[in-house]
Amino acid sequence: MKKMKNLAKKILTFLIVLGTIFTLGSKVNAAAETIQLGPAKQAGKYIAGVTFSYKFTTDGKYLYCVNNAKNTAQNITADLVKKNSVIDGGLVYILKNGFPEKSITGNTDKDYYITQTAVWWYLDETTGSMNLGDYFKVSGSDPENMRPLVKNLVQEGINHRNDPYGISDTKFAITTTDTNMALIGDYYVSQSIKVAESQNVSSYTVNLEGAPEGTIIEVADHAYNATTATLNTNDVFRIKVPAKAVTGTELSVKVVATATGVLQYAAYEYHPRHDDMQNVALLEKAKKDVASSLTLDISSSKVTIEKIDSVTKQPLAGAVLVLKNEQGTELTRWTSTTQAHVIKNLPKGTYYVSEISAPSGYRKNENSSKFTITDKNNNIKINFENAPEKVVVNITKVDQATRAPLAGATLVIKDANGEIVYKFVSTNASEVITDIGKGTYTVSEVSAPEGYILSDQVITFTVDDTHLSHQIIFENAREVYVPDTASVSSMILAILGIAITGFGIEFVIKNGQKA
Repeated sequence: MKKMKNLAKKILTFLIVLGTIFTLGSKVNAAAETIQLGPAKQAGKYIAGVTFSYKFTTDGKYLYCVNNAKNTAQNITADLVKKNSVIDGGLVYILKNGFPEKSITGNTDKDYYITQTAVWWYLDETTGSMNLGDYFKVSGSDPENMRPLVKNLVQEGINHRNDPYGISDTKFAITTTDTNMALIGDYYVSQSIKVAESQNVSSYTVNLEGAPEGTIIEVADHAYNATTATLNTNDVFRIKVPAKAVTGTELSVKVVATATGVLQYAAYEYHPRHDDMQNVALLEKAKKDVASSLTLDISSSKVTIEKIDSVTKQPLAGAVLVLKNEQGTELTRWTSTTQAHVIKNLPKGTYYVSEISAPSGYRKNENSSKFTITDKNNNIKINFENAPEKVVVNITKVDQATRAPLAGATLVIKDANGEIVYKFVSTNASEVITDIGKGTYTVSEVSAPEGYILSDQVITFTVDDTHLSHQIIFENAREVYVPDTASVSSMILAILGIAITGFGIEFVIKNGQKA
């Protein structure tokens, strides 16, 4: 019977621990629900022979008694008083301007004494309590001349009685009306940036990421020639990037604003789990770090260039193209993919797109495409075509979500009789087939790239005199991990089984004892 009883206790203990584990994610209040009080320490007899004890939590925080008539609270658990009647702005003021937040005399014992007696005196004045008599407040001995210090702290508390108290959230965010930077003179200049939301923040620091040398943070008539500056929440600023420092066709500057919230104070009352012990007040303080960011784009223009098959009008990969200005200077070159090529931030002027080399199986386009960027014409789209030489089948393997080229898939081409006529493993480039005869074919996947689901696509195409070229895009979706719900269900059933067993054992033990 004793062994069974011990087993039952172990099972019940396990279930309690298990329940604790499952509730670790619960929301925690700003104040602790309980605190642990340690042993008290006797204070001196500085005014009218009055003495009392220091009070601490076991982790070293100072506590202050709010009802002198009861016994010293020590070596006990205390619970948070949810609807207390003693905490107000004045009491918080006394605690945050008393010991240990501030030094009053430079002596720890005297400073605690002044703060504790100021709490009692303040509560006498504001709640009608009788913590201290007139002998302490007026006529009793005061060899250290500490009574005026206590009285002054009490009076300041009364002056701040209606101050807001408690720890509120810290909020901070910056904003601008447009994240595109415009070219003005020698600089790309942002719209004005300001603080859109601020709570418990007085100042903040701006840091720029990705800004080239010579970038300026401009506040009113002051310019910080650096990528960092400290500002006030009412400041409005702009970012200026020197045009000569923008060497590429695209540039983004990230503006990161960080702040540390102001130090806030709140006091909480706790009730010891023994009614003849004093309730105590605990001062808590908080300071929260906050951040906000936005990204600025240098985008004075946008040119979208798409390379396509002249017959099918489908995207065509593998062509090498170049962009030149009106003076014939090469600005950039690139190799086409199945996605359009975008060039941003070109200054106003005339430009030419031309082809250096054509994709395999296509004739080179000898023409140049001319366009001019103006204030009203700054979003331009160009289709640059290639005609197939003879037969060309262009197969591109892409990620279903990102449309990026995808290597590692094995694909086959079969003729109308189901015979494999071509087999290949995809790479980051398109697979170009030019030696295929007239007829009807299918493309399908034999094996998928690692981490992807095998595609069940079967794409049919026909090669004849009027259909010489085909652009085929073959997609793969990523594998998605699905948790084993059977295992989770089994674990829950096992836990319930243990719980039921534990209660059953306890029932047997109790009935055995009655017998």
